[in-house]
Formats: sequence, C-alpha cells, structure tokens
Amino acid sequence: MYCTNCGRKLPEDGSPCVCRRQPEQQTYTQPVQPQQNYGAPTQNFQMPPQYCAQPPVQYPVQRPVLPVTPVHGVLKSFFASPLFLITAILFSVNLLFQIIASLFPQDPAYIVNQIYSNLPYEMQFIISPGDLYSALSDAQSGTTIGTVIGMLITGGLMAAAYWITYISAKSPSVPAAKTAGLTIMKVFSIISLVVLSLAEVLCVVLAVIFGVALAGNDYGYMDEMMSGFFIILIAACIIGFVVLIFEIIYEAKVIKMLNSAKNAMLTGMVPNKASMFVAVICFISAAVSFFSIFGDAVLYGWIRVPLGLTSVALNVLYGLLILQFNKMLKNAGMAR
Repeated sequence: MYCTNCGRKLPEDGSPCVCRRQPEQQTYTQPVQPQQNYGAPTQNFQMPPQYCAQPPVQYPVQRPVLPVTPVHGVLKSFFASPLFLITAILFSVNLLFQIIASLFPQDPAYIVNQIYSNLPYEMQFIISPGDLYSALSDAQSGTTIGTVIGMLITGGLMAAAYWITYISAKSPSVPAAKTAGLTIMKVFSIISLVVLSLAEVLCVVLAVIFGVALAGNDYGYMDEMMSGFFIILIAACIIGFVVLIFEIIYEAKVIKMLNSAKNAMLTGMVPNKASMFVAVICFISAAVSFFSIFGDAVLYGWIRVPLGLTSVALNVLYGLLILQFNKMLKNAGMAR
C-alpha cells in the first residue's frame, strides 16, 4: 500500500508513513530555533540614540546666600535699607558742594564790610579793617588748595565707607556686610575725638591768656565798654567749652556704636542699642545748621545755600538711622 499524502510505500508493520511523523519532530525541535535567534537581537533591532530622547537640561537658579545668624540678617537689612542708601547719596552730594564752595571763596572785602556793619561803633576802633582784610586774604589764598585736597581725601574715604557698607549689605552672595566701611568711620571718629579734645584744651588756655591780658590793661574812657566785651568773651568761652564737651561725648558714643555694630558683624553677637544722645545731638545740629544757612548766604553768597541744606538733611538722616536701627532690633527681639 502507498501513502495517500506523499505516495511513499507504507511500512509492512503497519506504522504510519514517514511524512506523518515529521510534524511531530519539527514541533519538538522548534524551541531550539528561538534560542539561536535570541542570542543576537541587535541584528534585527537597534535602540535609538539616547540623547535624542532626553529633554533639554535645565540648570536650577542659584539661591541667595543666607545670613550666618539672625544678627547678620538684621544688620544686612539695616545697611541695605533705602534710608542708608539716601544717606550715602546725600553725603556724596554734600562733599561735592563743600569742594565747590572751597573753590569759590567769597571776597574778603565783602566779609569785612559785613562784620563791621554789625559791630558796635566803639568796637570798630579796636580792629583795623585793613588788618582784618589782609588776614582773611592770606587765610583764603593759603588754605584753598589745602582745604580741597583735605576734603578729597577725608570726604572721599568717608563716602567710600558708606558705599562699601551698602553694596556689601545689598549683595545676595555675601552672608554678612563688610566691616571695612565701619572701620573707616571709626578711624575718623577717633581722629575727631582727639582733635576736639586738643581744641578744648587750647580754648581754655587762650581764654585764660586773653582774659588776663584784657584785665591787666587800662583803657581809660573805654573801660566800661571793654568790661562788657570781657564779659561777652568769658560767656562765649564758657559756651564754647560746653559745646566742645558735648561734641566729645558725641564722638565717644559714636565710636562705641560703631564698635558694637562691627563686633556684631564679625561674631554674630547681638549689638547694643544705638545711643539716643547721638540722635538728639543730630537733630539739634540740623536745627542749628538750618538757622545758619541765611548767615552763610549773606557772608559767602548763594553757593553756601545747597551746602547748608544738604548738611541739615544729613543730620536729620543720622538721627533717623539711629531710630530705625533700634526699631529693627526691637522688632527682631534683640533689643537690650
């Protein structure tokens, strides 16, 4: 017999044809084939480049550097405040007006005339107008260049102190304001304290010498007038002596405030409150400067008016800065 499927002769033992047993063998060996193909998957499939699938890189924005301690934060806020910025600007403008006023001094003859027009008739015979004019002329010619240079050095350093302190406090990348500006202010305050102390001693010595000289002379019919002049001189010396004492106390307290603020910026310790005595003196100085603007304008001309106005505004700002500093310490719970 023959197979109806492939036409082969069927085995005589009755077993099925060879063509009918082949599917079983193929099915049995079929799992081997995927293992051979599985070993090289990269021949049929390739992954796309990863850089095509990645989103663009976004770098995070750098955050400002936080203050080291809460004390540094309060001090940075104070020295970066708009009030401190206005003070720095106004100090620079005031320095500019001082230099301009020094470069254009008033005619000594005009000053002599103004002085003599306000003196009593008897006093006009004591001082010679020519001598006073010569003294004023020599003083102006000899001090103009030196005054301008001195203002450029001292005033420029003080202006730099304000701007260094403000810029370092305003910078977000600095954890604490720099102390270089406060150091410059402290040095000039110490110099002012020494100069005022020497001036106080000199004032007392000159008053004693001048008083003895007046008391030992006989002025005849002018004795009564000279006695009145002597009393006025003694009163002026006493007033000047008291003013110098207040100025010395003022500078000493300013130095103490600067030391406290500088130490707080270096160590993070809570600073002392600013002196209210200094604030009161600043407001009094502003009032005195305001009332002296007219006199300066009469003696030296209109160029002194903007200088006087900026001086008044600066003294007011100094007082307001002290009040703001104490208020910020109180709001932060650091007042002591």
